[in-house]
Amino acid sequence: MATINFWFDFASPYSMISVLRLARAMAGTGSSDVVRGLASCQAPDLAGVGVVFKPVFLGGLFKEVGQAALPNMQVPAKGKHLFQDVRRSLDLLGVRGFPATRPASWPPNPVLADRMAWLLAQGPDYVRALDSGDATLPATPAGPLPPRPTAVLAEFVWRVYEAEFIADHDIGSPEVLAALWDKHVAGCGHDLGGPLPAGQRAVELAGAAAVKAGLTDNTSAAAAAGLFGVPSFTTEDNAMYWGNDRLLDAVAHHRIRHLLSPPAGPGDGAANL
Repeated sequence: MATINFWFDFASPYSMISVLRLARAMAGTGSSDVVRGLASCQAPDLAGVGVVFKPVFLGGLFKEVGQAALPNMQVPAKGKHLFQDVRRSLDLLGVRGFPATRPASWPPNPVLADRMAWLLAQGPDYVRALDSGDATLPATPAGPLPPRPTAVLAEFVWRVYEAEFIADHDIGSPEVLAALWDKHVAGCGHDLGGPLPAGQRAVELAGAAAVKAGLTDNTSAAAAAGLFGVPSFTTEDNAMYWGNDRLLDAVAHHRIRHLLSPPAGPGDGAANL
């Protein structure tokens, strides 16, 4: 099975579109009506491809690569276009309610949400071990999680984006994130190998040193891989694709790479945040 790494941050609207499309490709029992209703033609074909979710702190990534924070916001016309463009893309996917203009509360503080996504991306055994206070935590996964934990992770990540951009909730709020975890993660323990901690406990675990270090390490790894923004996708042979519009190319990379010229540097992409 080929593997792609999916790098994202909750401050990125374009990452939300990629998560939605990936979640549709993984849709199953427990997926939201929005995810299940998404036209399958918009979803990548993940046959023979595993996806590793890699949350990063975008502000930290920008700092590491010498990029100004929120580059699309530096030019007013680009900032205006960003929200119109994302709204148009979501309209075509059948998802309504994205704001036409930049909300006063945006960008949020995404760090807690990023950490909770990192925690869940380590797999249910890791979450349970951290919750129980095990002195020796399981090794972080070297590759994709099994299908069901990956689908639960994708659904949780999508629900955080939905809360942020569609419902206009503050995703920096522990209460908002705890409620989302309770509804979309804790209730799935029966088919993830055993009970998972409740949302309030997950918020507490997100403050653990191991989780903080994990998100920091992801962010540094993204910079080392040549990333300068999200969403980005990297492959096993170190190709990088930047932007939601490159998702299908990234997923197909293992099938088409023999047709590609050796890269001179990081991959290209459309304007993304």
